[in-house]
Amino acid sequence: MAVTAVFILISLGFAIIAEAQDCSKPAAGPNMNLRDEYITRQTFADGSKVYFSCNPGYTPARGSAFITCTAGTWSTVQLQCERKSCGSLGEVSNGHVDYDGIEFGDTATVTCNPGYMLVGRSSFRCEVSGWSGRLPTCDAVMCTTPAPVTNGAFDPLKDFYLFGEVVRYSCDKGLVLNGSKHITCSNDGKFSSSPPNCVKVECKDPVIENAVFVSGSRPPHGYMATVTYKCKSEYEMRGPNSVTCNITNQWSPSLPVCISKMITPVPTATSATITTTKKPKGVTSTQTPTSNSPGEGDAHSPTWIIIGVVSVTVLLVQNSCM
Repeated sequence: MAVTAVFILISLGFAIIAEAQDCSKPAAGPNMNLRDEYITRQTFADGSKVYFSCNPGYTPARGSAFITCTAGTWSTVQLQCERKSCGSLGEVSNGHVDYDGIEFGDTATVTCNPGYMLVGRSSFRCEVSGWSGRLPTCDAVMCTTPAPVTNGAFDPLKDFYLFGEVVRYSCDKGLVLNGSKHITCSNDGKFSSSPPNCVKVECKDPVIENAVFVSGSRPPHGYMATVTYKCKSEYEMRGPNSVTCNITNQWSPSLPVCISKMITPVPTATSATITTTKKPKGVTSTQTPTSNSPGEGDAHSPTWIIIGVVSVTVLLVQNSCM
């Protein structure tokens, strides 16, 4: 029965045939492009295959590199392109490498250990051909011999000094170092500070009126010499009783002064108003009259009231009882 049905269909010419159709230029997947030979073509015949290539800096990771045109439709792109790895930049003696990654586009930075100086470039980038540039070196830091000091010397005396080495200074007898007594070879190949200089320090003999010397150095007064004074018995001291000669040939702190104990502040005069009223009959006044005007009776006896005293002068006001 089935064989008879198939024979009838064939005889009648009923057959399903797919219609051929061209494909337009296909779209590429991430980080890839059509190979150069397909760049200028806009259409592709049915059954055609085209190949993709990964972009510079990317490599094929998995999937087929080609797709096929079938009845006007391209097959799915299977190729996957991943960033190229540059691997390790290498080892740096007396230094280390810091990476933000090792794939295409990433960067790496070389840093030297303390006491070593970078010779070459410090930053690198992972490119198509690998890491950019040559690996640098880390050389030991060296400081050149410092400048000589007039009327002084330093130790040790060498042609060069390594990182961390210390140079110590001294002055000829009678002179004082003005500046740092020692300097150190720093990480940048320079000493930590400028060399000091040697100076002569001598402070003048203190002149403090109404004061007497107690103890301390005698002239000439050199660096860090200290003297102590006190005021005479009728004076009192304002300021420190001991001072020291500093590097600038000055006494520090400033010299004191002696102030007379007899000097007292002048009082300020004040004014006052005194009001008197008629004394009631039979009441005894607390004010004592000091004098009577001639010819006047007791009823009109003047009363003297002290209202203020300034120094040794007594100010009196005369009132009459009403």
